[in-house]
Amino acid sequence: MADIIMKTNHVIWLTGISGSGKSTLGLRLTELFRRCGLPVEFLDGDVVRDFFENDLGYSRPERLLNIRRITFAAKLLSDHGINVVVANIAPYFEARDFIRRKLSRYIQIYCAATLDRVVRSDVKGLYGRGDTEGPLIGVDDVYDIPRSPDLILHTDTETEDESFMTLQCFLEGKAIL
Repeated sequence: MADIIMKTNHVIWLTGISGSGKSTLGLRLTELFRRCGLPVEFLDGDVVRDFFENDLGYSRPERLLNIRRITFAAKLLSDHGINVVVANIAPYFEARDFIRRKLSRYIQIYCAATLDRVVRSDVKGLYGRGDTEGPLIGVDDVYDIPRSPDLILHTDTETEDESFMTLQCFLEGKAIL
């Protein structure tokens, strides 16, 4: 029985710049897993950072360390039969390469949104404040566009419902849902 569980869980990582819809879609996906009776946990990059009392700044090495923490937690949960939905920018190639090396059932979902679009919607108020705690990815620091994501959601041109339906259909097609 444990062998079946081990084959059915996944880490679904939503990446993209701030405001691209990662957390919104991740929370909806987590709820869908629960409605389907599947074990799931949601890891949000900001929540993980807060848990550690913001002991890391926003330099490249500190961002990479935070991503390693999230990856470790996701691996532990996944290894114990739990699906994991992660919403985290993971802005650098090296970060996403690390994640892919460490997680055997890793699915990378790229929430593609232009900087212009997220600045206009700016749900969190990050882009207009100018007082963020560190370099803002996509403005002050690079966001490396994923080389080969498993799915691209065009969150800047689709509605939230359209992006979510695309994600749901993709996961159903992979027999994950």
